[in-house]
Amino acid sequence: MVRPVEVPAVTAEASFADALRHAIARRGLALNRIRTHLADRGLHVGVATLSTWQSGRRIPCEDSLATVTALEELLAVPPGWLTVRIPPARTESATSPQPYAVVDYAEALTRLLDRLRRDAHGRLRNVTVLEEVRVGADRSAHRRRVTQSVVAVQPVDRLIIAHQGEAGCDAEGLALRAGSGCRTGRVARSPEAGAMLGELLLDRVLAVGETAVVHYEIEDRTGLPATEYQRFSEWGGMHYVLEVQFDRSALPVRVYELRRRHTSGPDLVHRELMPTPDARVHVIEPSAEPGTIGIAWEWD
Repeated sequence: MVRPVEVPAVTAEASFADALRHAIARRGLALNRIRTHLADRGLHVGVATLSTWQSGRRIPCEDSLATVTALEELLAVPPGWLTVRIPPARTESATSPQPYAVVDYAEALTRLLDRLRRDAHGRLRNVTVLEEVRVGADRSAHRRRVTQSVVAVQPVDRLIIAHQGEAGCDAEGLALRAGSGCRTGRVARSPEAGAMLGELLLDRVLAVGETAVVHYEIEDRTGLPATEYQRFSEWGGMHYVLEVQFDRSALPVRVYELRRRHTSGPDLVHRELMPTPDARVHVIEPSAEPGTIGIAWEWD
């Protein structure tokens, strides 16, 4: 039975501790029961830690985002309702970290971001991303279809979508097309990086904690053969599903899942995948960590 999602009676400005305390009280669960439920999901956190979270003596760090996401489901509150209340981690540097730091073309994307709206970056967190990549008979990854649900961590009226084509591609051959829930805004391209950054304008301004679902496509008309697709995430916690559909007339000889901290870093996961009879492969990650998740393949 699916538990109905409810919003406890706390203000949008309430702290993480206050929100967690109200949510726990409304569900009537003891901390040891919460610990047991989390352990059943493979998430191990002590009663003492949960106690310090709800008292405000400590706040969850980035490594605990998967636990907070599971708490939201367990306590029957909307996705992101607790996550958005976690204040950003303090850093030693006086400057903000570079946007898109998990990819090796971050500098190119940052320059494109400056041509669009730098202040739009980081205002949303992905809750769920469902993505389908189609690889044609010419071996090119010519279409990417995405359904993306997001939660606002700051007031925001747009998403910024990044995409890089194959090495040596003409960035003018990359196109962003909005579906339901949004409309296409400005698009900037980097010929040197073969990359594109585009705006998806939301139907309205989201307040902190509000959510949206958007559908969009990225079309790649460059026709260059592809050997992998990676989705990068700067923040952890999203539920991610990636499916790659190959043309039956052009099947790879080997397909495998890969995960990295950085696009050019070593593989943390390198697991072979078996295509279905209709030439599909997929990976599912309930709570992605910062870095990349993708599928790679080899041609004969």
